[in-house]
Amino acid sequence: MTIYEALKETIKEAMKARDQKTLDFARVVKAELDRKGDGKPLPDEEAVKVLRALKEIALEQGNAFEVAFLDRFLPKEMSEEELEAWIREHVDFSQFKTPLAAIGAVTKALGPKAPGEKVRRVIERMTR
Repeated sequence: MTIYEALKETIKEAMKARDQKTLDFARVVKAELDRKGDGKPLPDEEAVKVLRALKEIALEQGNAFEVAFLDRFLPKEMSEEELEAWIREHVDFSQFKTPLAAIGAVTKALGPKAPGEKVRRVIERMTR
């Protein structure tokens, strides 16, 4: 099930449960996804970017409900240890001009589970 589909399902469940707070925020999130996708469901990679941006706003505003809601739909990120183990197993740094050039390959392979900044930190630590 995609993030978009899961969000639509959450809206239905909130309507049945008469959970107005969840329903209202879920509709806001869905509207933002619809806006970014020009009315078409966004692929999960793009939806994650939108959800992360919304989460950052919610964190700045100190809205714990919205943060918790968005966390339900965001994929769990890999820890730095898991990321390092994956890189050691799958990346041959000799293929790249510099070790940091591998960041793109790693983030492309792992998607939203491995944000670029975290990958950068791990690669820098590994190649010191």
